[in-house]
Amino acid sequence: MTAQELPDEDSVVRYAKPTHVLDGRVDGAAFLLREDESGLSVNWLGYFGGQPKSQQLVEIRRLTRLTLRRNGLFAELNVGATRRHIGDVLDEIRFVHSPLAPEDGFEADPSHSEIVGLPPRDTPEAELIGDMIAECVTEVHPALG
Repeated sequence: MTAQELPDEDSVVRYAKPTHVLDGRVDGAAFLLREDESGLSVNWLGYFGGQPKSQQLVEIRRLTRLTLRRNGLFAELNVGATRRHIGDVLDEIRFVHSPLAPEDGFEADPSHSEIVGLPPRDTPEAELIGDMIAECVTEVHPALG
């Protein structure tokens, strides 16, 4: 079964730890895969439907399995604009819904999604793509609300 692709008009957020934030901007390093990852974790704001964005972020903060830091940020990306911006360099990038089941005391995270089709971390192409994704950040939101 093919994973559900997120609509182009929707947005996702990616947590950027403080070391990936400089002067309120998110660095491209926040968008690099870890060595054991096949997709970059994001949260689909549109999953929470007609709620205001502030409430969508409250839900994402509540459900995250990450340790959020005071100076960390959520970087917001529009799915379609990001795909188009990167498309000339990397045409296989996809935003797919990938909900997380309950595990180790964590609730299910139905908003969890991934950006797939990214190059391996330790390549010049990965750095270029990370920087290009960072150029697509439309808004930043405090990690701690």
